[in-house]
Formats: sequence, structure tokens, C-alpha cells
Amino acid sequence: MIRWRSISLNRVLASVLSALTAGAVCRSEGAQPPARLADVQPYLRPVKGTNGVTALEVALRRLAPVRGAGPAIWMVAVTHIATTNYYAQLQRFLDAQPLVLYEAVRTEEGRMPKHREGYSLQADLAHALGLTFQLDEIDYDRPNFRNSDLNLEQLTRILAANTNAVSEPGAGEGQPAAGAVEFGALVQAMSGEGLVGGLARLGVSVLASSTRLQAATKVALIEVLGRLPNDLTQIAGLPAGMQRLLRVLVEERNEAVVRDLRAALAEKPAPKSVGVFYGAGHMADLEFRVCQALDYAPIEDRWLTAFDVNPRALGISEFEVELTARMVRLQMQGLERTMSEPDPTAATNRPPPQPDRPAKSEPQ
Repeated sequence: MIRWRSISLNRVLASVLSALTAGAVCRSEGAQPPARLADVQPYLRPVKGTNGVTALEVALRRLAPVRGAGPAIWMVAVTHIATTNYYAQLQRFLDAQPLVLYEAVRTEEGRMPKHREGYSLQADLAHALGLTFQLDEIDYDRPNFRNSDLNLEQLTRILAANTNAVSEPGAGEGQPAAGAVEFGALVQAMSGEGLVGGLARLGVSVLASSTRLQAATKVALIEVLGRLPNDLTQIAGLPAGMQRLLRVLVEERNEAVVRDLRAALAEKPAPKSVGVFYGAGHMADLEFRVCQALDYAPIEDRWLTAFDVNPRALGISEFEVELTARMVRLQMQGLERTMSEPDPTAATNRPPPQPDRPAKSEPQ
């Protein structure tokens, strides 16, 4: 007879983590990589319980080689604002990985600091919603963590090359091309500087003053994030400049991850498994690129709850919740109906990345 009292919580957690991170020699056993970006399964999903609680869940997805054996690749998606419990689960999972390639645009070489510096709109928004910010909870100062991203100089250079290639109609000599203005506005908003940043701070302060408004905002966030397309550059209604900006922020950075991942798999010995720790908005495009370039396929999903909202506990009726969600859906449908002409430079029919498979590591 098993004596359950003799099994400690730490031993149970260790067993679970061991099962999660196993993959020194794994295979997809007939699974196929997605043929198109549209075929990639979502990394975010809204879940509504019978008790009225609505939650946003985020996927951890395991990829395995289509042929032969090799390290598992865990696509560890993350939302930048969530609960402390969500980040604690992620930290334990990532700490158990032999290697973690993580997202962080840097201005210099070296590891991420243990704590963020300066003002952050995302941290301010998280606090207003009773949540927390990723950089305040995840400790990147780990020996198995390796930065895998473009630095600020590379990002600026690529953005300039993309935006200068095709200027906006009627743009005069010396005027900033589409994408440069949007990038500047984004930086201002995130840092709380300038007019855009000031307006963003004001909006967050209003949000923090009302628990009912906070709940409605969470419902709206879950609805919006759950409806995002795999190709973020094709979000309905985006102006051409914002499409180009997203293409750089997502696609160019994802290509850098694929290069780093290819190099990691070619190491001798190769890591038993690799975690790719990136924002959920990157993940569909990133999974598609990894599967096409490295001949991998998805074989397992695990879901974690980023945050939830219980409107009933705040005295908000089901009708009000549904009205908020419906307004979001109508707004997004309105954007689709009024969508501007397609950006002629948008790679809507771009061919998939050409496979450039590394030599398979020997089974461990």
C-alpha cells in the first residue's frame, strides 16, 4: 500500500517538472508541421466557467522532430501582465529547462537585470488591474537563460530599411516614412513620455479608480486577445505604417530566434530540451518558422491561466459582461469592414521559410 503522507509536495512537483521537460530523445510520431501560418493553433484562448468566471489561458507547446530523434523545443508563450501565480509556474518550468532563449531588446550585451528600471506603462496597467508585470516577477538572471533577440541598434536599422523602401504617397523629402512615426509613438507610450505617454498614464489612472471598470477591462482584454489573428500584420484596420512596424517587431525578431535555435541544436552535446520564452503575439509566426526551418512539429499543449475575472463577485450582471464582449466584437468587425487598402509591401503571400535543417544531434 502506498503511504501518501510520505510523499512530499516538493517530490510531486519535481516529478511533474521532470515529465514536462523530458525530451532528450523525442519524436513526433507522424505529426506534421503546419503547412501555412493560418494552420498554427492559437496560443491564447478565453475560457468561461459555469460559475461565471472568465479566464485567459496561455499555451506551452512542445515541438518534436518530424524525422529521427532530437531535443524537444518548448514554445513557452507569455502575456506581459498576469497574476503572480502564473509567473511563478512559468519560472519553475523555465528553471527546469537546460536552455531558455528569451525575448528582450537590449542596448548592450549581458543578462537581464533582476528588476526593471524606470516607468513602464505595462507595469502601471497591471497594477491598475490588480495584476503584475512580467519583468517584476520573472528572474532572468539564471545560468540557463540566453538572450535571443535583436538589439536596439539592429531593430532601428531594420526598421529604417523597411520604412525607407516604400514611403507614403505624397510624403515630402526628408519626412519620416511610415513606421518610424508609429515606432516613436510606441516608445513614448511605453515609457510614459510625451503627449502619447501622458494620455496613456491618464487612462490608466482612471481605470485604477473603479473596480467595475477594471473588471470590464479584463473582460475586454480576454475578448481581444482571444481573437487576434496568427499574422498580427493582418489585424483589420491597421494603417500601412503600423503594419510595417509589426512586421519588424514580430517577423524580423522571430528570424533571429530561429538562427539562435538552429545554433543551439547544433551544439555538441545538444541540450536535452530548449524553451523559447516569448510574448504570445510572436508565437504563431515563430512556431511556423521553427517547424519549417528545423523540420519540427507540435505534439503537445499545456495551458496555464494568465488571469481571470469574476464579474459576479463585483455585482456585475451577465448582461453587462456579454454587452462588453459584444461591443469589443462589434468594434473589431467594424474595423474589418472599414479596412483600408492592403499595404503593397505587405507579405500576405510570402513563401514559407526555406528549411535549413541542422545536423540531428545523436540520441542521448
